[in-house]
Amino acid sequence: MRLIELIIEVLKNAENPLTQGDILEMIEKNPKHEKCEEYYRVAVPRSAVARQLTKYSSGSKPIIRKVAARRFSLITDDMPQETLLKEFDLHPVLVKFAFERFNVYCKTINAVKVKTRGNKINKWSNPDIAGISFSLLNLNDLFQSEVEKQGIISNKVAQFFSFELKLKIDRSNLTECYFQAVSNSSWANFGYLVVGDLDKDQNFISNLVRLNSGYGIGVIHLINPPSIIAPFMI
Repeated sequence: MRLIELIIEVLKNAENPLTQGDILEMIEKNPKHEKCEEYYRVAVPRSAVARQLTKYSSGSKPIIRKVAARRFSLITDDMPQETLLKEFDLHPVLVKFAFERFNVYCKTINAVKVKTRGNKINKWSNPDIAGISFSLLNLNDLFQSEVEKQGIISNKVAQFFSFELKLKIDRSNLTECYFQAVSNSSWANFGYLVVGDLDKDQNFISNLVRLNSGYGIGVIHLINPPSIIAPFMI
């Protein structure tokens, strides 16, 4: 049994909003918790409950509402379906959008193939997708001929893009995801954090805009159609 199912059952039967401690206490009284692997997999069960509450109270379709400081109530008992979507599935959607919006040619970077560094380092050194735009070369034939002759490569000729992809961004992982995109985009003219499921809370969006103003990484929300939140050049 999944931990979120136990949490939903507790909140559904509660007359008033509950704290994390209240929810954990009720879960421990429920015999079903003995069959929950997520509960016994962690050293501190309360932290697992806290992560689930954060996860399911954010995103585009939250099922739990934080009504006060550390108190939660149930919005709906409709159990969210576990998605089989993988981060890599977002790549073709982004590649198409980047070409149509920015005239950028993209290439997926497979950091796993880098043998000289561990995966933990690769996470902070390689973007998921790199792109290049030659749109500024569309001038006259004489200029392009001189560029090719001189071997000039600069931001007046080509612009480089860095895209860091995430399936979901909410309050629980915003800081890590954003600064991962910052770290991976230091070489690029433009850096973007790309997400499939984005928390719609106004305070959360305001925080994204604040981070963008400070660090210059834009956010692309891959909805239909995709949209851009506060894009800036870095």
